[in-house]
Amino acid sequence: MLPRFLKAAKYIHQPVYLIRRVAYESYRLRHPEEPWLSPGAVRFCNSALKRTDVALEWGSGRSTKWFAARVGKLLSVEFDSDWHRKVSADLASFPNAQCRFVPLEHAPDEGTVAHYQKVPAYVAVVDEFADGSLDFVVVDGHYRQACILEALPKLKPQGLLLVDDTERLPLADWGVPLSWPVVHQSRDVLRQTTIWEKPSQSLPTSTSPSAE
Repeated sequence: MLPRFLKAAKYIHQPVYLIRRVAYESYRLRHPEEPWLSPGAVRFCNSALKRTDVALEWGSGRSTKWFAARVGKLLSVEFDSDWHRKVSADLASFPNAQCRFVPLEHAPDEGTVAHYQKVPAYVAVVDEFADGSLDFVVVDGHYRQACILEALPKLKPQGLLLVDDTERLPLADWGVPLSWPVVHQSRDVLRQTTIWEKPSQSLPTSTSPSAE
């Protein structure tokens, strides 16, 4: 039986997309333990992460166990109760990692914004960390722009901020300071993953108007 995506009639007239999608699915089958990120981003993280790193992840999944094996401490935040139970079970052999269930305060299909009058609890988890204490932050869940803005002061100088699905908005609209260099960006047939590095020195932190 053909995979569902091969059955869709629209792909008949998109041979290039179809070839890329087949290659993508083949890669995923051959790398069942890798996060659902672009392969280039996975390779970057595999080289850049250290066993002393303190990390926070919004949006748990296959990535959570993978990151837990490469950092010193990991807290993953998840709003789906069923997914939270599954990921928590996967982390049973990783005492350095925790998946925490934090429900959303808005409907999952409701559009999100960068600023809320009251910061949602899902976002506010990052306030448990002192400023300049995180080495690595992953934004791959809900309230993405709000999560980014709350995480900025929590990252150490040279800390890494990974945001998945950055093809959804112009890069400047995510709210990352313009002074933060993009140290990696890659995409697969479905998504684009972007990784910024917090500068070592204090630089202007102006962001795009949409994030202010």
